[in-house]
Amino acid sequence: MKRVKNMRELELLKENLEYRQLLSEKKLIGSSVSIVDNFTDGLKDWAFEFGTSLFMNLIHGAKKQQPEPDEE
Repeated sequence: MKRVKNMRELELLKENLEYRQLLSEKKLIGSSVSIVDNFTDGLKDWAFEFGTSLFMNLIHGAKKQQPEPDEE
């Protein structure tokens, strides 16, 4: 880091650091949103596939379990 010669230069460095901090925070928020979106999309897909397979098994299971005729 270079040597600060006066107060104005120090203020400019401080503003630059604050700007870089805000930029880094926005990048972090963007990355976090992307991760959460990908996770929720995957979770929705999994839930849909699981629900569909469960429903299909329920329907196909009902067809396979037809009542047996009573023997007298």
